[in-house]
Amino acid sequence: MKAKQILIFKSSVRTKEKKTFLMQLLKHHLPQIQSATLDLDDEDAIFRVETEDCSVDLLTALLHRHGIKVDFLDRFVLA
Repeated sequence: MKAKQILIFKSSVRTKEKKTFLMQLLKHHLPQIQSATLDLDDEDAIFRVETEDCSVDLLTALLHRHGIKVDFLDRFVLA
């Protein structure tokens, strides 16, 4: 059994429309993501993902292909 982890990114998303687009991308292309949040009120538009199976590289590659820039900040493994 894989460990559940939270991945944290700084993102280029600044609008509600782009946030909705991002969430739809995740839903359709990365079903292994259990939940995701994006804080538009934060100056860095912090994007958090909860997953067991999704790698940072897979996630960032998908988003970059769709014009969303993310910079990986940290990973937390949940017990």
